[in-house]
Amino acid sequence: MTDFDPGDTILLDGTPAEVITTYSVGDLDYLRAYVEDSGVKTVCIEDVDIEARDDRFGGLTPDSVGGLHPDHEAVSAEWFDLRSQALQLQIAHEQGQLLSISNSLVRLEPYQLAAVNWVMQKLRQRALIADDVGLGKTIEAGLILKELTARNRADRVLFVVPAHLQKKWLRDMDRFFDIDLTPADRQWVEGERRRLGEEANIWDQDHQRMVTSQAFLRQDEFQPALEGAFWDVVVVDEAHKAAKRGESPSKTSKMVERVASNSDALLLLSATPHDGKGEAFRSLVEYVDPFLVAEDQELSKEAVDRVMIRRGKQTLYDDDGERIFPDREVNTVPVEMTHDERQFYRAVTDYVQNVYNRSEKLNEPAVGFAMALMQKRLVSSIGAIRATLSRRLGDLVDEQSTSASLSEEAAAYLDGEDLDEADKRRAEEELAALTVTESDAQLEEEIETLRDLVALAEGISVDSKAQKVRRYIQQLLEENPDEKLLLFTEYRDTLDYLLELVKDEPWADEILVIHGDVDKEDRARIEEEFNHGQSRLLFATDAASEGIDLQHSCHIMVNYELPWNPNRLEQRIGRLHRYGQEKEVKVWNFTFEDTREGEIFELLQNKVENIRGKLGNTADVLGMLDDVDVDSLIMESIRNEEPASATKAELEDLIDERQRTLQEWYERSLVDTSTFDRESRAKIQAVMDESEDVYGTEADIREFVERGVEALGGTVENAGNNLYRAQLPHSLRQGTDEEHGPFTFSRDFAMDHDGIDYVSPDDDLVQRLMQQVLTSERGEVGLKLLPFVDEPGIAYNYRVTFEDGTGEVIREEVIPVFVDVHHRDPRQRLGRRVVQGESISGTPDADRVRALLQRREQLRATADRYISQQVASLREELHERRREETQQELDDLAAYAEAERRRIEEFIADYERKAEAGSDMDIAIRGQRDRLDKLEGRIENRRAELQRQARVISLAPEVENVCLALPV
Repeated sequence: MTDFDPGDTILLDGTPAEVITTYSVGDLDYLRAYVEDSGVKTVCIEDVDIEARDDRFGGLTPDSVGGLHPDHEAVSAEWFDLRSQALQLQIAHEQGQLLSISNSLVRLEPYQLAAVNWVMQKLRQRALIADDVGLGKTIEAGLILKELTARNRADRVLFVVPAHLQKKWLRDMDRFFDIDLTPADRQWVEGERRRLGEEANIWDQDHQRMVTSQAFLRQDEFQPALEGAFWDVVVVDEAHKAAKRGESPSKTSKMVERVASNSDALLLLSATPHDGKGEAFRSLVEYVDPFLVAEDQELSKEAVDRVMIRRGKQTLYDDDGERIFPDREVNTVPVEMTHDERQFYRAVTDYVQNVYNRSEKLNEPAVGFAMALMQKRLVSSIGAIRATLSRRLGDLVDEQSTSASLSEEAAAYLDGEDLDEADKRRAEEELAALTVTESDAQLEEEIETLRDLVALAEGISVDSKAQKVRRYIQQLLEENPDEKLLLFTEYRDTLDYLLELVKDEPWADEILVIHGDVDKEDRARIEEEFNHGQSRLLFATDAASEGIDLQHSCHIMVNYELPWNPNRLEQRIGRLHRYGQEKEVKVWNFTFEDTREGEIFELLQNKVENIRGKLGNTADVLGMLDDVDVDSLIMESIRNEEPASATKAELEDLIDERQRTLQEWYERSLVDTSTFDRESRAKIQAVMDESEDVYGTEADIREFVERGVEALGGTVENAGNNLYRAQLPHSLRQGTDEEHGPFTFSRDFAMDHDGIDYVSPDDDLVQRLMQQVLTSERGEVGLKLLPFVDEPGIAYNYRVTFEDGTGEVIREEVIPVFVDVHHRDPRQRLGRRVVQGESISGTPDADRVRALLQRREQLRATADRYISQQVASLREELHERRREETQQELDDLAAYAEAERRRIEEFIADYERKAEAGSDMDIAIRGQRDRLDKLEGRIENRRAELQRQARVISLAPEVENVCLALPV
């Protein structure tokens, strides 16, 4: 029993442990110890294998110094350096720096890093990121997730995104950040229920990183399970779609509020957080912090600034004070219809009106939806409407379609769910076949009408819009042979029609094409060719309106037709009008003259550009229009045979009202964008420099890998410019592959070359090497001969750690302290130079080494006193910072509690007065008292959590390794 003392380090069944105490129960002896990765255990000594860990420093005696030198195995300077660097890598994530800079394969912009830094400096990583379209909210979310992952705070992750963006999130997280997300869809749900059993909560699992759609997750069957689940990180994209509006919150808003409440970190992403009313924006703020502002109080600028970061394209400047984003010019190109086209337009519109009115009369909204689709295709192209009419005719002749037999896909689309382009096209084609009739004769009459319309369409030999677009492209390429052009159309039928029309043009073989059936590998190849190859034209459907970046090669866009949703148009423009664009973006919208659609689209576009000029933020204008049902406005105009001017007036009144509300919010500085200028750049650059100092440069990581692999018996060879291959020792291999590579340590090189592994600080190879070095006993003691050391001494590498009251590590760092043998002056800066210095080869004076070992206890005592002072100073600094952070939240909580308590008590007092007057108010009063009790419980739980977070607890400093330093 006397063999073990508290604090002794041992191997307990081969696992590192530290003795807490020993004691006996009768004749049995017990050991209580802290076991690495397991926690505290108490075991019977007879039942386990216990070995004393070799204290290499303690094993060095004054009598054994003969022959010691920096290359000696017992005091290897190389292994000391390896261990020191591995230790630095291990604890870097707790030093408050940005680690995602070096761990991500994406070109990072300073304003993005500033957003990440702002979020990471918060007490809780909960924020509304409301940057403009094209500024990279996806990148910012990925960077924050990498930061939280490095801090071991992202085991359970849930992305809630629109359905049509799921594949993009999967692709971007994997491509840029090496983050593997699991799609949580019906197949996943059924598989997990089979694996875990029907009673298990499949949403509440460790090691789970999922992406799912808002529409899928809002289903009633999942809500009880979501109530009982918890996530480390929740990311909600297009968060404005989940905002609360009106008296009855939508299923989506209830679901998002639920998962937001059951998460630690929360990121709400939205370029359009404000809809010109205010209620929706407030709900987003409350998702982030439900205790920030009481229900009957107005939002303040200070409150909003604590939860939202927002930058617009107009407020980003370079070091010279020039705007980063150039202007854009949006032009409408009117197209006059021929006589035949006008007759055809009127005939199809009459048909649409007839069927639409019938669907309204017979309460078949799906058929009305089909007519809206047909009207959209009518103003797209002759090719699109002809194909739609022909398919509808065929479907009606073969078999009458009804909404009762809709596929799940079509039903979801009809319900407003976002689908990717391929699913959307299939759903639209299915819906476009729907009809409703009161008799067989009525059906036959519709079939005959369709035959006439198809014949009319086939008789139109020239599409005026197509010809005008063709001439525009021809003129552009003749006048500016080096220009490139991006053309968008909403429909695959229109795209195919246009490609057929221009197939004999001299530039036809330069046309690249992207649509919903083009897979991600081909999309990437096409994007690369358009950006860097000879092809000057890219024709695309809206499948390309998100996820591709063309700003470096193109600044001219043609919209073959305007989408009825202004947000879709902005997404298209965002392919060119984004960071890195050096020219003014020119957008040409081709629209038919003298049509309802043309007039309404022109009004919308003029309004968007006009308000954008006043507010400086396109996203806010789009937010105002987000829930405006343009489809219904146009179809109502057709149904009632109203002139376009009536619909325009209604739409204009609605927009003007919302603009006034939004302007008021701007005047109160609640939703305006923050400026990012030279000063802002300098601040984030300082953080980036500090981060590199902590985590190491690319050269530092390369040196660590090369020296570490070789120290373990492998080799690293140069395989070209920035390229390497390694023969890995058995202990570092994964699987049976001995060779590793080709790989690079350069982020820029990896981003420019596909198929090359990027060895970053958090790469598996670096992490395996780090763990192996740290679990080895080698490197615990080093010996260096250094020219800048005047007196022999010992450098102690202390690991200093602080936690808060919840057990969260809030600061961890290595502090090297050098103490010389003669003066015993503790010096931190010299200690760092000793740890980082390269030893000179040679054999030190044995008497000097002997003197160090003889006085090591006194030197250690001096170093301990110094480090205790450093710990006390750091603790005070951290305590003050934590006190300030938590006090602000405690003050907010107190104000919220007081206001809510007063509001509920006023309800109770009012009900009690009514009860005294004879009304039966018992249920109402009990309900409000129950509400008050729940409020007090929530407030007390949050206050207790904040008080725990305010505590700063210093863990005992540990000496990780020591270095004997001697002058040359």
